[in-house]
Amino acid sequence: MEIPVVIAPQHAQHDPGVEVQCGRQIPAFDRTERMTSILKRIEGDPGLEMVDPRQHGTAPILRVHDPELVAFLAAAWASADHAADGPQIIFADTFLHHALGVPGQTLHMAPGAPGALGRFCFDTITGIGPGTWAAAVGSVDTALTAAERVRSGARVAVGLCRPPGHHVASDLFGGGCYLNNAAVATQWLRDSGAKTVAVLDLDFHHGNGTQAIFYSRADVLYASLHGDPDRCYPYFTGRAGETGTADGRGFTLNVPLPPHIEGAAYRTLLERALDAVSSYGPDFLVVSLGFDTYQGDPAGDAALTTADYRAIGADVAGLGIPMVALLEGGYSVDALGANLAAWINGVRDASEHG
Repeated sequence: MEIPVVIAPQHAQHDPGVEVQCGRQIPAFDRTERMTSILKRIEGDPGLEMVDPRQHGTAPILRVHDPELVAFLAAAWASADHAADGPQIIFADTFLHHALGVPGQTLHMAPGAPGALGRFCFDTITGIGPGTWAAAVGSVDTALTAAERVRSGARVAVGLCRPPGHHVASDLFGGGCYLNNAAVATQWLRDSGAKTVAVLDLDFHHGNGTQAIFYSRADVLYASLHGDPDRCYPYFTGRAGETGTADGRGFTLNVPLPPHIEGAAYRTLLERALDAVSSYGPDFLVVSLGFDTYQGDPAGDAALTTADYRAIGADVAGLGIPMVALLEGGYSVDALGANLAAWINGVRDASEHG
């Protein structure tokens, strides 16, 4: 089985260098070296087909994201007040909080307005540089091209999305994400004829954006394993009691992880999510594939090994559902390529024995 692997070269245009956590400037987690690690490990694998993404424009993005957010992101760098000789990244310093607004008021803000960055972004982790918009669009195109391959008959396709996307809601971005690759691909699959799609989020951090986008819908199941929000970013979403609302009630499953979880215990919890997906019976499965569950990852406190990812890949592929796997986090750069390769090999294992 040859597996398509899609990557957009413009990912390298997004090179933030730094982010700000708790008021401290630190080296950015999402470095271009993440892709270098992956490509060094998987290029030359005869079972993989390396694919350039096809451009799709903004129409699929606007099926998920508010036009004001999209317009802001497209114009943010050009319209920002930044020094030509300063750091090539801008951050918000004042954020929209519900207590600042007038009840019942809808806030509209021009993309270049001084407060626009704090209107659309929810943290100081997520800066914007001169190439961020191009990289974000390329990341969406990567996801959509992978989805097209699966829609056309591939059993699995991998999209090496960078920047990641699962923290972005319809009109709010953060968490090092700018556009929600998984949500755009999911909506595209629905628009292309799928009756139902499941999203399985295996990043260490809760995909607050993906959950928010589909929270009131029954046509998309969202299931996530992630660090408990009582101790882990993004803190305000991802508790087990969040199960959906309106038509979507019962179509969200959150499985918070205990600290320092190892492979066997993780896979036991994963069974809950896989059972939910299997019972739902979707036409397609979109996997938000994070590797920040790796032992020692600077962004998480889980303790999975490279061998665990092979087993997890086999577990997920064992569902037998056509699958679009999209890269999210994973910041142990030296191990990232090996971890992704192990996951792909696990998918192969399931295919050979399925």
